[in-house]
Amino acid sequence: MKNLFKSTALASTLALTATLAYADTVTVYTAVPQNFIDALVPMYEAESGNTVEVIKAGSGELLNRLTAEAGSPAADVLWSVDGTVIDFNPDLFEAYDAAGSDMLADGMKQSEMWTPFTAVVMAFIVNEEKLGGLPVPDSWAALADPQYDEMISSARADGSGSAYIQLATVLQAFDSEDAGWEVYKGMLGNFVLSESSGAVPRFVNDGELAVGVTLEDAALRYVEGGGPVQIVYPAEGTAIAPDAMALVAGAPNGDGGKSFLDFMLSEAAQTVVAEQGRRPVRSDIASNPALVALGDVNSVGYDAAWAADNRERLVDAWGDMVLDVQ
Repeated sequence: MKNLFKSTALASTLALTATLAYADTVTVYTAVPQNFIDALVPMYEAESGNTVEVIKAGSGELLNRLTAEAGSPAADVLWSVDGTVIDFNPDLFEAYDAAGSDMLADGMKQSEMWTPFTAVVMAFIVNEEKLGGLPVPDSWAALADPQYDEMISSARADGSGSAYIQLATVLQAFDSEDAGWEVYKGMLGNFVLSESSGAVPRFVNDGELAVGVTLEDAALRYVEGGGPVQIVYPAEGTAIAPDAMALVAGAPNGDGGKSFLDFMLSEAAQTVVAEQGRRPVRSDIASNPALVALGDVNSVGYDAAWAADNRERLVDAWGDMVLDVQ
């Protein structure tokens, strides 16, 4: 009997070892902030039994990598990028309707090619002490005022998905695209450009610059951390737009990729999204109580389809403008 117990225990151990050894690996390309990776990936691994390999970079770099690998994809999922990155490159992705899509809040489902992960809100982070007595800017037009020359931190619209949302938001916030470009030109003349969107709020929090144009949740992390900063929403209106996650076409582990997307839209994951300061996309999960009510944020009614259709044209125009004003 003792030998039988030993044999059974050994068989169970070998079976468990084999299961772990052959556990699926889900390869995820992402531009999401590190705090979301730290909070959510271990939860997914524990629930699914899969392991996750995370490749983190800016959305532009990730798109270049996916394009180069299109003939033999290495990634299963692209997680948390501007939806226009996916809509503008549909051949790189496979449409998938993630579990929980029936619980999406109004306006969050904007494309058949991708699933929303969070609702991102564009805002200003302001270090009032570093303004030197200048007024706190409270509008896009204010950011174009020459008095803020070289005082404003922004990422590059040709390399950062969130910076492209910023550009497209300004162009939609005024009576015409030409009027938006006129304001944006003034803003760009005041910008100190960064290759990393994550550096933008850090520069302001550390006092290197007075103002940053960034995502609401990135600013909130420094506010909640006790930094000398505040969040300001532009008076003309701002983008309240979902960021995207999608299954890579020809993914080596498509089933694992689908389970990753399902989990990130689950009630448990979206609760963590709220805790981390982003707006959840499920209608049954409330936003972080440290943020103002979403209904109190003036929205431009961000047109993601327009932003996707015009991305190449707008980024090219942005590049030409940089040469003129920087």
